[in-house]
This record gives sequence, structure tokens and C-alpha cells, in this order.
Amino acid sequence: MIAIHSESYAIGGRMGLAGAPPWEAARHFGPTLECNMGAPMSRTRELTLQASILGDGANHVSCPLVRSIALDFGDADPVPYVRGVMEALGYASPEAARVRHLPVLQRCVCSVSKEISPDRVDTLAPEAVLERALVLGLSTRSLFDPSRPVIWTRASLLRRLNLYEVEEFYA
Repeated sequence: MIAIHSESYAIGGRMGLAGAPPWEAARHFGPTLECNMGAPMSRTRELTLQASILGDGANHVSCPLVRSIALDFGDADPVPYVRGVMEALGYASPEAARVRHLPVLQRCVCSVSKEISPDRVDTLAPEAVLERALVLGLSTRSLFDPSRPVIWTRASLLRRLNLYEVEEFYA
């Protein structure tokens, strides 16, 4: 709530236009604003999150989980490992691999989750490793965007992400 007092205005120690409408005083001096959050600090509360639009929820207000992605590289350095897989499969760049492995995808909201169990790269097919690395390279901590460039960093390849569809929610 913002309160503008109409009795008088004090700007820089000056008083003036007592009884004038607030817009008149504001025109001459600028109003003094007092802000109030609506209740004393003793009435503030902490609330636990009870519902989320992410995931398959009740009442058709949800953004369904599309997939979860996490890779475990063991002792290997993630970026050289993924580049080696890409080159072994015959791709010159991540963008060339993207055309083959991620033809049509939509933007998704992401959330980082430590609860996702990562897949060990030494147990997956090289194509699966590359496809998952491409998704991680196109993601930030909060958004998967297939129109952005593939960026492989140690941090991006070690993320554990849930991807949620948002198209229906905003339609």
C-alpha cells in the first residue's frame, strides 16, 4: 500500500500546499511516499510449498515431466569424453550431431534434481550418450532451448535435470 498524505508535503525540509489535493502538491514538490507491506512484521508467516505446476498434478494444472537426464562419467573428464564420442560417431561438430539426433524438439522448463540417478556413460550406447549430452548442452539450470547453440561445459554435462513441457500450460 502506498499512502500519500494530503495535509502537507515535506520535501527537503520545505512544507507547502496544506489542504491541496495530492496531485497539486506532487506537481510542486513531489509527494512523500510511505510504503507498508500490509501487516506488522510479527504477522509474517512461513509457508511450505504444497503444490507445484511441474509434474503430473491433479485438476489438470500441470506441466508433465518429459524426461530426466543425468550422466555419470566416472573418473573421465566430461567435455573431452563427449567430444571423443562425437568424433567416433563421425560428427565434425555438436551442431552436425544435433541435426541427426535432435531433429524436432520444443522448449522445456528445467529443474535441477539431485534425486535423479545418473546413467553411467560406459554402459550406454555411444548414440545415447551423445543424444543426452546434446540435451544437456542445450539446457541451462532452468530452460531447455533447442534454438540456442550447444555449449558443453563440465557443469552443464554433470547436471541432473528434469525437463517439463509448458506448451499446454501457456496455450
